Amino acid sequence: MALRPKKRKQPPHLPECIPCVSNTFQYLTDMGSFLHRISGIVGFTLVRKQVYMVAGARYTQNLLGPPHIMDPNMFHTLLMDKHWNMSKNEIKLFENDTSGRRKTPTLGMEHIPTERRHWYNHHLLYAEFLSSAKYTQCLADTFLRLFSERLRAESSHLWTTVSLHEFMKLNMTEAAIKSMFGSKILELNPDLIRTYWEFDEVAGILVWGLPRFLSPHPYAIRDRLHSMTSQMTDYAWQNFDWNGPDVSADWDPYFGSRFSREVARWFRNAGFSDRTASGHTMATLFGLNGNTIPIATWMLMEIIQDPQLSSKVRSEVDQAFVIDETGQRQVDIKQLFGLPLIQSIYIEVLRMHISFNVTREVKKDIFIDGYRIKKGSILQCPSQIAHYDEAAWGHEGHPASAFWAQRHLAEEHVSVASDSKVGMITPNFSMTARPTSFFPFGFGYAMCPGRHFAKREIIMAVAMIIDRFDIEFVNWTHVDGSVSDRSAQNDMKYAGTAGMPPDRDMRIRWKRRW
Repeated sequence: MALRPKKRKQPPHLPECIPCVSNTFQYLTDMGSFLHRISGIVGFTLVRKQVYMVAGARYTQNLLGPPHIMDPNMFHTLLMDKHWNMSKNEIKLFENDTSGRRKTPTLGMEHIPTERRHWYNHHLLYAEFLSSAKYTQCLADTFLRLFSERLRAESSHLWTTVSLHEFMKLNMTEAAIKSMFGSKILELNPDLIRTYWEFDEVAGILVWGLPRFLSPHPYAIRDRLHSMTSQMTDYAWQNFDWNGPDVSADWDPYFGSRFSREVARWFRNAGFSDRTASGHTMATLFGLNGNTIPIATWMLMEIIQDPQLSSKVRSEVDQAFVIDETGQRQVDIKQLFGLPLIQSIYIEVLRMHISFNVTREVKKDIFIDGYRIKKGSILQCPSQIAHYDEAAWGHEGHPASAFWAQRHLAEEHVSVASDSKVGMITPNFSMTARPTSFFPFGFGYAMCPGRHFAKREIIMAVAMIIDRFDIEFVNWTHVDGSVSDRSAQNDMKYAGTAGMPPDRDMRIRWKRRW
């Protein structure tokens, strides 16, 4: 990226049948097919906005530019409108804050009082109470306890038939929601999990899709879920004792995690409405489950359908389980996250099943590869294209389009004895991709702050199921339960949004081992 190159030509325009209509309509209604048309850098018009799609490392690296040139805030304020259902006046409070997210304000913005530095204060909450090692582990420990309870409640030592994806959407989601937001939210709203998954189907449509008057259904689902999170917000404020011992607890039943509690307190102290606070809760539900449930499900599907891989994973995962002083079988978290094969499978599934368009607003005229990109334009980089790049990911016999559990392993020769030439080959996890080839959680200035908890949650859920159950694959099914003649593929209606869930379910038989 440069500010003063010699050339001043515009990027090529993506061909369309009806100017300013065809590309926009396909983008808003069929992102999967739209992304298949993208290569290099191409432009199109999206509702009076000039948008440039970039694909390939030489173009993608430009989105790593500093925030005063490549600004992620436009996408976040769009989410505030479409997902949070935040009022226009309160969105303006963020839009008018140009002091940045760092501790030191942007040059020339030093006069803005700290309490009005909304981007910085919001970012600080995430950094301290979500991304930090301490609170990531607190959330992970709570999730592990709650998910273990769900596995004990839902299973027996007799063979039982289960639809895997549906099981994960109910049980893993429940444990995750309680971990983050407490138990009261589900007690107050018994239908919340089902409503959330209805929202999950339309979340992408809400952000980039048609307006309410042309497509009212997604907005109706959003409003229904928002009313549920509003009920939780009101109830928590009415019943939580801010002068009691739980004010600094890692978890409580009303707000849930320390992160959730501190966010609610900050919104109120900063003068934002409870509508905004409950909208933030609703959006966090999507951030909490929109990637983790599909990715954990895909990991299990890939493992279960391959008996050899399943045997290897179980042998590896077994190393991370120990018998504690009470005689109970427990997972050693540190040991679990050091296992190479499970890490490789995690990265491979992220690579194949996350589809997210990293979005930046151009704040100054720039030039990319000689093309002029004007101030106010939108740059988007689809992870789906980068993650399937054959040059970056392909290996002989293992194309980028196919799952390969060992893709992110490197062999290391280890001597049996210091004075011996005899040794053994042991696999090590090896993540060699550049940031421009692998960005399931975004990149640069605005990476997903919950990515550390997400990794722990996913790997713990998969490990608990693999270790606790004997599992047999039965068949693939459609959503209605009828038998499918093919295996699961990415559900492309989620393209460009987040994790792409399987478009088929896996019917399995399982029974408890312990």
